[in-house]
Amino acid sequence: MMRHRMFQSCPILHPAAALLGALAVASPAAAQPAVPCSSLPFPVYVTGSSAVKPFLAELAKVLSASTPPISVVYQGQGSCSGVTAFFDGAPLSGAGLSTWDADAELQCEADPDGSPIDVAVSDVFATTCDAAFTTSSTISDFTGPIQPMTFVVPNASTQESISAEAAYFVYGFGQGSGVAPWLDERFIFQRNAGSGTQQMMAAAIRVPASRWLGTPTTSSDDMRNSVAFSTAEESTIGILGADVASEGASLLKVLAYQHYDQQCGYYPDSDPLKRDKRNVRDGHYAIWGPLHFLTHVNINTGAPLSDGAALVIDYLTGRKQPPAGLDLIKLEAQHDVVPECAMRVRRTEEMGPLASFMPTRSCWCYFDAVAGGGADCAPCDSDADCPADAPKCNFGYCEPQ
Repeated sequence: MMRHRMFQSCPILHPAAALLGALAVASPAAAQPAVPCSSLPFPVYVTGSSAVKPFLAELAKVLSASTPPISVVYQGQGSCSGVTAFFDGAPLSGAGLSTWDADAELQCEADPDGSPIDVAVSDVFATTCDAAFTTSSTISDFTGPIQPMTFVVPNASTQESISAEAAYFVYGFGQGSGVAPWLDERFIFQRNAGSGTQQMMAAAIRVPASRWLGTPTTSSDDMRNSVAFSTAEESTIGILGADVASEGASLLKVLAYQHYDQQCGYYPDSDPLKRDKRNVRDGHYAIWGPLHFLTHVNINTGAPLSDGAALVIDYLTGRKQPPAGLDLIKLEAQHDVVPECAMRVRRTEEMGPLASFMPTRSCWCYFDAVAGGGADCAPCDSDADCPADAPKCNFGYCEPQ
């Protein structure tokens, strides 16, 4: 029987940070009467990936109190479902759409004929969902913070790592893979072909998302619980975005991942007590991609047609300084995604080749500081405090630019 290829872990690498305490289960919010979304001041309709909701919520609270107020309306339906609805011109419907005032999440109801989508958010490139979904002179893809995807097992599992080759056999051949201990398809958990997580992982291991074997789960939360509370710990494996994996870190273990042509496995983070995503940011950990914000744009200028959509996109992609009192870099660090300003590599296609990258205004050091591990950079109050090799004072730390 074939076992998955063993390899030596790189000496500086450790598992992703584990959070103390039991897996938190949010209490359901009290029922609120749904008002028509169109009755809100300047509604901006956003749909797609669930990964954007924590940042969108905090931004929405601030925008609701701005002058003039802007109402962000959100419906989560999965990356590819949201992208498909956007390209097909399918409006949002129902009474369970999320919106926010300055203090809390509320609900509103779409128009009887549906509410048009201003922004579709996806974990993956639109063409990953469907090759026909290409950008054009009227539709643009604005890329935002980087989201890592992970393989996870229960904490009781003795497994510590997986290679791309092993994952190819596990999810491509299931019980016929010969890759012990993941030989029982009841405990090999997948999402579905419409999931951004599965689409990105599929591109990484080279098994089409629609051909994965294993037991389907309905959502990231369902995946997390299916893996965490499995009755066959050693035989269990699943996939999760790093943010959801961290939420269940007291019950889950993130596996080191060795990509094709790598010599050892890497975790997303550099130290068990940090959530710094160092190995994502410098390109050692392979499975990651930017969040994508799709919107209709002016054919001549390339600017979003909706002023509200432009504001939301500019703030969440770092193209515009966030409103006072909203620290998006810190918020992103707390939710295990990485702003572009903290990256040193980039890619322009799904799981494509890496290119060296230096942002216009680097936040490498500040991200390290707010990610929980502290920054090994010189603090500063102005450029005058910084040395020649790191001459710019950004977010309180000396940076190259």
